[in-house]
Amino acid sequence: MTAPHWLQQPEILKLLNLLIDKLDNAQLQGRGAIRSLKLDSRTFPALFNAVFETDKENYWSQLQALQDMGWLRIKTDKAQAGKAGYELNPRLEITDEAALRKATARPEPIKSAQQLWRDAVSVLLNVNDDTIANQKLEIPGKTAEEIVGRLNLLPTLADEPLLLREVSARLFWGHSKVLDNRQPLIAAILNVEECPFPEAPIQLQVFLPPGDFDGVLFIENLVSFEQATRDTSGRFAELALVFASGFKGAAKRLRSTTGASVYFASYGNLACASSKRFLSWLFSDSESVSVWFWGDLDYSGMQILKSLRNSFNRLEAWQPGYQPMLAALLAGHGHAPEEAGKTNQKPVDSTGSSYADQQLLPALFKTCKFLDQEF
Repeated sequence: MTAPHWLQQPEILKLLNLLIDKLDNAQLQGRGAIRSLKLDSRTFPALFNAVFETDKENYWSQLQALQDMGWLRIKTDKAQAGKAGYELNPRLEITDEAALRKATARPEPIKSAQQLWRDAVSVLLNVNDDTIANQKLEIPGKTAEEIVGRLNLLPTLADEPLLLREVSARLFWGHSKVLDNRQPLIAAILNVEECPFPEAPIQLQVFLPPGDFDGVLFIENLVSFEQATRDTSGRFAELALVFASGFKGAAKRLRSTTGASVYFASYGNLACASSKRFLSWLFSDSESVSVWFWGDLDYSGMQILKSLRNSFNRLEAWQPGYQPMLAALLAGHGHAPEEAGKTNQKPVDSTGSSYADQQLLPALFKTCKFLDQEF
């Protein structure tokens, strides 16, 4: 069908371009199409501001022709005697996007990854939950449609005793980390309050001293932990030593039997009574035991200290370890954050530990330097 010559009129082209603008904006915001465009003096001034009635009727007939061509649908209020269609609150709906884009030379814009994800979720996902559209998953070499298709298989695994990364590997072609930190998405798809698949348990390496222990010391770095387990100076006497790397060791699940796996050092005390006592304290808080943390003298270490106090509210910074580090820092030793790739560490206002808050943090603020635990 040959397009009518009046399509090239500036007033008509302006209206068609406005419709395409609205459509493109709707797609950018994750909506498939615009519901309708209200026609008034703002959106179609050529019609509504025309001086002569014959001009208004001419523009209206052109809109009706576009409807007859299948490009648009015109909606109006109920017909009233003596009133023209353009006087009845007219609205336009797009019914042939391709034809409008061809007439305006406005091809469909390239969709962003987020748009492609939203489209795939809207069309393919078996669950109707708008929040999932905001939780985009990406896997190199896989389309959004392929990923959403795999998510539809999630309910088939809901009753299996799997860890989160095992579920991810089964669904996503062996990729085990796709669902890390995606528990809300999983819960939404399964329509349950909490994700039924636990993360991998935190692995705690524990050294129990000869005899018995009267305190527990968490150590941030592996080298310092290993040195402490073999120390003969007596500085670590009667302390159970625990290596829990990074922030994962500060998680709440640290004190859950399903959230942590404990491994006792073979060269430490392996007496059944001692290991049972440690496990009882860790998982049930059966007795009051002094708890400390010792790590790097930087903001990351202070944040770990603060986080650990959420699980061990009596935990304090270990002065025998930090005091020599503090003295060295105040004497001019240490390194600037940019010298050790630590510029992304954010200052910590307080940790809850009196020693750390009154001495360690002020020293960090004053010197603007850090000191590693291995110093």
